[in-house]
Amino acid sequence: MKLEYINVDCLVIGAGVAGLAVAKELSLSYKNIFIIEKNNGVGEEISSRNSEVIHAGIYYKKGSLKHRLIADGRDRLYKYLRERRIPYSNCGKYVISSSSSETDKLNSIIENAQDCGVSDIVFDTKQFKKRYPFLSADEAIFSPSTGIIDSHSFMESLKIDFESNGGYVLLNNVLSEINHKNGIFEVLVNDKNTNSKFITRTPVIVNCAGLHASSIHNLACKQDESFHHRYVKGDYYSYNGKESIDHLIYPIPEQDGLGVHVTMDLGGQIKFGPSAYEVDEIDYQINLSGKGDFVKSIRKYWPLIDLNLLQPSYSGIRPKLVNLEDFQIIKKELDGGVLVSVLGYESPGLTASLGLSKYVSRLLDE
Repeated sequence: MKLEYINVDCLVIGAGVAGLAVAKELSLSYKNIFIIEKNNGVGEEISSRNSEVIHAGIYYKKGSLKHRLIADGRDRLYKYLRERRIPYSNCGKYVISSSSSETDKLNSIIENAQDCGVSDIVFDTKQFKKRYPFLSADEAIFSPSTGIIDSHSFMESLKIDFESNGGYVLLNNVLSEINHKNGIFEVLVNDKNTNSKFITRTPVIVNCAGLHASSIHNLACKQDESFHHRYVKGDYYSYNGKESIDHLIYPIPEQDGLGVHVTMDLGGQIKFGPSAYEVDEIDYQINLSGKGDFVKSIRKYWPLIDLNLLQPSYSGIRPKLVNLEDFQIIKKELDGGVLVSVLGYESPGLTASLGLSKYVSRLLDE
């Protein structure tokens, strides 16, 4: 059976927040630009299975890509949300310690934040204890630049902007093969809507495939440059107690995450999470056997929480890179074609997305 060929100027793989933000930006430069997405909707994996937090950028190493993209992206994001009238709340965040040894870590967080240009973070223990007498803390610092967002409305707005600029989003389209020759990539795509296949020809690919980005990068590069993800899963629980919170509340960061923190959505629903444990497969079932450790983490700062009102909600998976902590944005020229791969794109990826889009655009302009 003869395959149909589609010629495009640029192909973006993945319609999560990274792919949508990058594609929106590139649609200003490329007339004929497509996104292919293997799922039935946009942002169905990493982008919609997180805490929906707008991060201030207080944890990341100065000069790292996480620091640079969030420093640029955070202010762009707040501006975009205001202009598009997308729901968000600049509610602020407390980071709390449970002992004097942990308080030393709070000092380190403030020092790092200031080194990264975040100058509004302060100790605010007295106000914290006054506001939240049902919570336990040795000391508390406050980050007023932190907020929460309706991530689904944000992604839908990015999609609308992209399509208004002439871009096309192809849902239920799965990449299965990449070849390159004479400056052109040939990408074999399986269209699950029609159960048919076609080949996309393009000189430029931007790989924003999230959990699958390293596999696609290695497939395109034929293992000349290999990266591998390790999957860190996190579960979330909702809480229906009588207590209420007006700020996000975080413990001291832990290995592979920022600790089991308490947040609320824009409707005021309290949720806890995520936990952090490695998995070998992509599976979004909540690990109920880990609830004991989850509750133990919460009780360090919320000792009298009513466990009967704590219900499993959802889980997410973060694509961390083996032996690498930072984002990796790799530009490769393959037989004259250009591949940009966005790898290890996890938290603070939602906040950094508009910084990422500018970064990738500049990378392609070089």
